[in-house]
Amino acid sequence: MKQLLTTLLLMVVTMASALAQRTITGIVSGDDGETLIGATVTVKNTSVGTRTDASGKYSIVAPEGSTTLIVSYTGYQTLELAIGASNSIDATLPAGKSLGEVVITATGLSRNKSDVVYANQTVNSADLNAVANKSVLNALQGKVAGVKIGSASGAVGASTRVVLRGETSLTQGNNALIIVDGVPVNNSAASGGGGTGKAGDRDNYVDFGNRGNDINPDDVESVTVLKGPAATTLYGSRGGSGVILITTKKGRKAEKANITVTSSYSVEEAYVLYKNQEKYGSGYETCNGCGGATKIFMGENFAWGSEFNGQLIPWTSVPLDAAGNLAPLTNGKIEQLVRPYSAVKNNIQNFFDIGNTWRNSISFDGGTDKFTYFVSYTNFKNEGVVHNTKLNKHNLLLNAGAQFSPKLRSDFSMNYSKTNQRGATEGGYPFGYSSGTPAMAFVTQTPSNIPFEELRDYNSPYHDFKGFYGQYSINPYFILDKQDVRNSVDNLISSVSLTYNPIQYLSVVGKVSTNFITSNVTEKGPKFSYEAAATWSDGDLVNGGRGGNTLSLGSYKESTNRIIDLIYDASINYQRPINEDFKISSTLGFQSIDQANRFVAGTTAGGLVIPEFYDLSNSAETPRATALSTKYRIMGAYFNTSLGYRDWLFGEYSARQDYSSTLPNGKRGFFYQGGGISVVPTNLSSFEAGPLNYLKLRAGIGTAGKDAPQYRLDSYYGLNPLLLDLGDDYQIRFPFNGVPGAQRSNRIGNPDLKPELSITSEVGIDLGFFENRLEFEYTYYNINSKNQIVDVNVPWSSGYSIVPLNIGRMVNKGHELSVRVTPVKTSMIDWKLYGSWSTNDNEVIEIIQNESNADELVIYNGLVHFSGHGSMNLIAAEGQPFGTFKGTNFVYTGDGKIVVDANGNPKQSANLEYLGNYQPDFLATLGTEIMIGKHFSIRGLLDGRKGGVFYSGTKVSTEFNGTASTTIIHDRKPFLVENSVVQNGVDANGNPIYEANTKQTNAYSFFKASPASAYLLDASYLKLRELAVSYSFPTTKLGAFKGITIGVFAKNLKYWVAEENTFGDPEVGGVGGASDAVGIETTTTPTSKSFGAEVRLKF
Repeated sequence: MKQLLTTLLLMVVTMASALAQRTITGIVSGDDGETLIGATVTVKNTSVGTRTDASGKYSIVAPEGSTTLIVSYTGYQTLELAIGASNSIDATLPAGKSLGEVVITATGLSRNKSDVVYANQTVNSADLNAVANKSVLNALQGKVAGVKIGSASGAVGASTRVVLRGETSLTQGNNALIIVDGVPVNNSAASGGGGTGKAGDRDNYVDFGNRGNDINPDDVESVTVLKGPAATTLYGSRGGSGVILITTKKGRKAEKANITVTSSYSVEEAYVLYKNQEKYGSGYETCNGCGGATKIFMGENFAWGSEFNGQLIPWTSVPLDAAGNLAPLTNGKIEQLVRPYSAVKNNIQNFFDIGNTWRNSISFDGGTDKFTYFVSYTNFKNEGVVHNTKLNKHNLLLNAGAQFSPKLRSDFSMNYSKTNQRGATEGGYPFGYSSGTPAMAFVTQTPSNIPFEELRDYNSPYHDFKGFYGQYSINPYFILDKQDVRNSVDNLISSVSLTYNPIQYLSVVGKVSTNFITSNVTEKGPKFSYEAAATWSDGDLVNGGRGGNTLSLGSYKESTNRIIDLIYDASINYQRPINEDFKISSTLGFQSIDQANRFVAGTTAGGLVIPEFYDLSNSAETPRATALSTKYRIMGAYFNTSLGYRDWLFGEYSARQDYSSTLPNGKRGFFYQGGGISVVPTNLSSFEAGPLNYLKLRAGIGTAGKDAPQYRLDSYYGLNPLLLDLGDDYQIRFPFNGVPGAQRSNRIGNPDLKPELSITSEVGIDLGFFENRLEFEYTYYNINSKNQIVDVNVPWSSGYSIVPLNIGRMVNKGHELSVRVTPVKTSMIDWKLYGSWSTNDNEVIEIIQNESNADELVIYNGLVHFSGHGSMNLIAAEGQPFGTFKGTNFVYTGDGKIVVDANGNPKQSANLEYLGNYQPDFLATLGTEIMIGKHFSIRGLLDGRKGGVFYSGTKVSTEFNGTASTTIIHDRKPFLVENSVVQNGVDANGNPIYEANTKQTNAYSFFKASPASAYLLDASYLKLRELAVSYSFPTTKLGAFKGITIGVFAKNLKYWVAEENTFGDPEVGGVGGASDAVGIETTTTPTSKSFGAEVRLKF
């Protein structure tokens, strides 16, 4: 609270603008004489910038000592204009040699892209918001080369994972660092339910997203992705996985306030890739006697029954009287429902709702010579495709700046979001209430003759929450209504800075920032019980078909997680031309980050006394409390200098010394450095322009990494631990009979831990042809990551089970290529194409070798839930890529034939084998923008990947219960496994003797006997990610309006996946967006395709 009050007080001081300042105004136009709307004007080597208005006019405040303006606009040459005595500077932008972008550098200053020596890519607001996206991170998908962005699921508010240039850490996460207006954002993920949604716990969790998704896309001016080593070095350990710089919109001088109102609405439909079979229904006839003689069993989720014949048959349960007995009608007959024994059309799609998204925003910006401001408010509402899931978010942004004198300036930024979300259980299997009821898992494991639409009314006596249709699951609609899991998040990103210019060319900056996050989760579990219900088997009533009693005592849990990051920055910046040939820009700075995390939770014990009264006071036993507090501090000094010679030769060097509280005393300091050089021959005065108008060569090398996780230096004690969990809310734990207790951690502390370290080198070339009608940017990089911090198993005889060690080394090598083409550019049509192609080859070079760990590290184990398939883990192993699948495989002969057993079913390998990995062969994108005249725009974006495999939990469960389309193999008649042999003894040397297999098997036995490798699928995909059409009305016809733009758009309009993949989206990882357990699909909510419209009004 103290930090918040301090920030608000400084805001008031900032807004009390005072003395005069120098303001520069002008008009920006193209070489055709047309004024340019939205052209960028920045003061070089500062963070001061603005955009031109609807008339092409701009107004910008230049700090004392400023010498140059940078003016840029997409498709035109970037100009650098000297600031002279005049306060009016017009700019005419022709086609030219430069690739024409202004970038935000690692120091937060704006520079011409040709001056920058490291790889980077900037996405402006127009490209970012071509369609109405739900978050900034989702909006980046497919728009930056070498960046993998994936969601944990298609649920509302799902967490997002952003990885630049592959995984560089085995255990500490590989999400890129997000910086918003110079403030590092805590991008942690939140969850509810019984699980965490992270590696090792994929079942029964509710994903509440990560905080990078709280940034409002409409507020973003640009996003710059820093991938080069010279860039990320300045961010020390927090920038070890790359950096995403988000710059929000700022105010500009205007005679009156500029007002922008934006409203968009879209409808969403679940994009279901899973294909179920529609030939066989509930029962056991085609599974070779697995259910006895029963052919059609309407209480079974097994779809191994008889072939559909359209016959009217009874289904669901039958009503019971108050005593729980069958309730006959007056005529003595049992009341029942009947329906044709046939597949229901569009049954899976019918389960999902039509979702919708509203986004309404308003912004004000303006200012005077003394004060500028930008204020915006946005309300975002999203109703999910799963019943009763929703998200409501409020965003408030305030950016203000004041010039107290020609030497003193202050800037203030406050970015606040309030998110209320109700989620549903994700992942896992829908067998019984204790596992939750994951919607998609329930859908995929229901035979196609069971109509979801008719089951929505759980108050019906035929399919209420007690009886439903079968014997394994409660009615999911009851759970989606009554199992209420919600999260309320407040996220404040705020900063205030003072900039003092004591002399020309020198500035001193002091800045205080905070990222303050509070998350409040409530979880309500209904109290109920039901007896075994009656169901229908081969047309006859069967009592007890549900398989026994089910009981829920009810539960309530509430938790609060508070995270406070407090950041102090101080820097001295010097920039000036030394003489006509040389210019220099240098920064010397200090940063301190304090993080405090407090988690408090209370939960009922022994169930609820009064049903549906959700309060801790309603606990049948003494409620249980949990509390956890952690603190962390890292301090660092950094230095950056860049030198330019005649605008064709540039060099840059950066260094940082960090001190972390998570490292041992006396060894807490660690040093990073990086540098680069670039040459732009086309800027030489002797260069003669031809087809090649721009050439830049660059190279760089640098170090970055991660310090140790918290509390790894010593063992610690936990108070009142859980000793034994018996399930059904019965536990043995301290306090026991009123006696408190403590338990020592099973981890041995390691006082010799070192930070992880990554050494990156890169070379690149940028090319522009035909006045930049054809542009290329290419980079090759090599990342060597060592000192990996991993928990290693130790013998239990030591009194512990694990110890953190610096082990292992991992290498990433890759290529990144971006291409931009303007095939048509006339007064009527401006057609642009852009695309990217990137590869990343990852290899684990070294893992510690000892008895318990050998040469591999298990990242995620126990992937296959059903017995009979062996086992499979996700591992890191020497000589293999990070995230390799290792499990049981088919047994093959030397010439590739499948070995079967005496029953004709495939044999499984005795040992676990390397089966493939999720890493793609390459990523690729292709986008286009067509401007017709100056008002009509068409945009489209394709995004895809080739190669790699992913694990499909959906395939495991649906081939087991017969609902998958693949289970109608050979029309479920007996068949010989293709290309199979059977072993018939061994020869004199002990080698097996094989002969042709003549023993037939059946579909059920074949799938039940298949090894874990059968559940890995090709992870390739191609997606029509975005399609948008818009029209901007001519300003001459708008009267009081400065601009009106209307448009329609579609998102995720079409997917193409590998032919074998009829199960799930390879892009979605079902174990949480922040997890490194990649390539694991766990039957989560599918992604959605959406169609919408947007209108934008400017006053």
